[in-house]
Amino acid sequence: MLLRSTLILALTAGAALAEPVAVDRSVLKQYCTGDYLTYCGNLSPDGPEVQACFRQNKAKLSPNCQAAITSYVKAQRRG
Repeated sequence: MLLRSTLILALTAGAALAEPVAVDRSVLKQYCTGDYLTYCGNLSPDGPEVQACFRQNKAKLSPNCQAAITSYVKAQRRG
């Protein structure tokens, strides 16, 4: 029984480590919609202008939005 439990734990932990944490656009929408509407609402939400607007207003963005952007950028770099 102990061997079986250990094996299950090892397989579960291995699978969790092998699968990267996905940061998708829904996280950005969840945490940055208010900031988008406040600072960049006049721009198309999928355009490069919004990225420039967020960079320009980075200090004004909510902490949650800043963290979501940072996580998203890091995930994009990792591939």
